[in-house]
Amino acid sequence: MKKRKGFTMVELMVVIIIMAILGLAVIPSLMGSSDKAKYSRAWSDLTAISNAFTAFYGRVGNLPDVSVSESESEAGAWTLTIGTGSEWTNAGIDATNAKDLLQSFLGKPIDKLKDPWGANYQIASSWDPDDGTGAIIVYVTGGSGSVSFGTDADEDVKDVRTDPYNNNKVMAKLVINVPTGEETGDQTP
Repeated sequence: MKKRKGFTMVELMVVIIIMAILGLAVIPSLMGSSDKAKYSRAWSDLTAISNAFTAFYGRVGNLPDVSVSESESEAGAWTLTIGTGSEWTNAGIDATNAKDLLQSFLGKPIDKLKDPWGANYQIASSWDPDDGTGAIIVYVTGGSGSVSFGTDADEDVKDVRTDPYNNNKVMAKLVINVPTGEETGDQTP
């Protein structure tokens, strides 16, 4: 009897059919993972931005007022405005290097920080750097959710993306919320 060197055509076909069946079983579970990964990355970025503001606050003792430009030429660019208090001058912070300091905590330039859908992360702020009160929220646009901060209805943020993989949770992070004396009922002059 001759020794066989290799596989028969039937054996190869059986192996190919088995691999095809396994592939068809795995593909549907992988189909939604790229979409889920986008939401996961967005949550991670929101946490990183929030942590950068927290680190900035720890370094300076205050936060800049942050706004996002809506002009066509600078759409999505973050503008940082600092206060006039001694905590700024004692820390050596001026308007020019406040953005650099915040970027150092982020690890990348603010203007290049985009959400997984290609839009800039947005900020809603009622922060007053002169008295150290207000709120800052970082969020992802492109959805039907809304988030509120402060006491005025004007401070509601609309069109916030919701996460379908996390019970439609609104994709926003509260960075800081320090109420003013009026909001807490403090009557000190």
